[in-house]
Amino acid sequence: MNPDIRGLLERIYLDGTTYFDADGRYLHKVPNTFSAQDLQALDAAGLPPNALSTSTHDEAVTRLRALAARIDLDKAADAFVTSLTSADLSWQSVLPAACLGLAMPAHEFLPMSESNPICRVCFHDARGPLDLTERALFRSIQGTGWGSYGPVEAVAALEFALADPAWPQPGEHDAWTFHSLLELLARLPAGSRYSVARKQLKAAKLLSANTVYRCESTLEALSFISVIENAGHPGLVTAWTSAVERDQRPNTRVEVPAPLAWWSADDGINTAVVERLFGAIRKPATRPSSLPVAAKPRRATAPRVAGRSLPGPVAAGDVYAVRLREDLWTAVYCHAVADDDGPERGLVEYLDVLTPAPVIPEQLEGVGYRDRRNGQRWQAWCTGLAKTTGVRRVAQGLVAPPHARKHEATRLRTGAKDLRYTADLHFDLSG
Repeated sequence: MNPDIRGLLERIYLDGTTYFDADGRYLHKVPNTFSAQDLQALDAAGLPPNALSTSTHDEAVTRLRALAARIDLDKAADAFVTSLTSADLSWQSVLPAACLGLAMPAHEFLPMSESNPICRVCFHDARGPLDLTERALFRSIQGTGWGSYGPVEAVAALEFALADPAWPQPGEHDAWTFHSLLELLARLPAGSRYSVARKQLKAAKLLSANTVYRCESTLEALSFISVIENAGHPGLVTAWTSAVERDQRPNTRVEVPAPLAWWSADDGINTAVVERLFGAIRKPATRPSSLPVAAKPRRATAPRVAGRSLPGPVAAGDVYAVRLREDLWTAVYCHAVADDDGPERGLVEYLDVLTPAPVIPEQLEGVGYRDRRNGQRWQAWCTGLAKTTGVRRVAQGLVAPPHARKHEATRLRTGAKDLRYTADLHFDLSG
């Protein structure tokens, strides 16, 4: 994914505000700071915000099976290996998605239960549309393991790949990484489960995005395509397994789906599948002299807002502006400061103010408190007011606004970083 496009999407999907529209659809608010050129760039990339899927179950299954038949598995395997170190992480999803489509039989929608409208055959979720742009962003950030994703996401992954004429080709460092990963799995102590494999993979620092989630999604993907599998719970290259079967786990503490949930080092590696899918990718005779260090993508940030937090310790009479998103701020009033030996805490309450930039003292004249949307008055002891990004002191020594109801002493505690989220209980932020 183009870094500039990814940066715009991160500002919407990672730092933005979600809401339900009049039709009950779950959407992400696009900041008012986005220019027309920004939105045009997203449209041109085929990644407009809130691109909700419209496919029915039957349409998605039919489309996935047709797309999978068009995929060159050798090229998909190349892309999978290259995604480990040098290509965009979203290429990791192509091979598992193709294997899903090739294995999946035509079938009718069969819900898990009367109260769970997810297909027990393919994991299609009938509760609401999938945001295809959001999923594309997270494929680029995290890769995907495909354990419990349905046909709509698989269709999106394959359409993305087929629209790109230049699929990534693995270099020596990619091939070295892939085979080093397989060797790491082969060396695990007897009986080791996925959590041990995940921990050792992260410690080995083989992957370009070396996060716990990325290591886990890579293991899930290898399991999904039968590279690591359990005889009683095979991957899809070995045999078709339904959503119900893949949703089975040894116990409630296991978070990953089958086959990975059931695999252990005792099951080893399916070398026949490795040869079938990745046989053309050989490990270099010698380790590449210098493995390229992939630049860690920088997290996109909102345009910088002028001004700084007023200095000094937290005190009664302070007002702190709180960033809700890059184009919307609120504020809290500090009534008192805790006098115990614990961390510095101020007793805060939301003010009835929403502004596109941090409020200034002149805007606070006559402003009262903002109760919760259910009518209850709210206060909490808040830590981190003086050192939390997105929270800045904008006024000091202000007299507390009056309130019609006296607030009883509270022991409720919160953190300054959480003020942006609990504001939704006080304000309608969908506009």
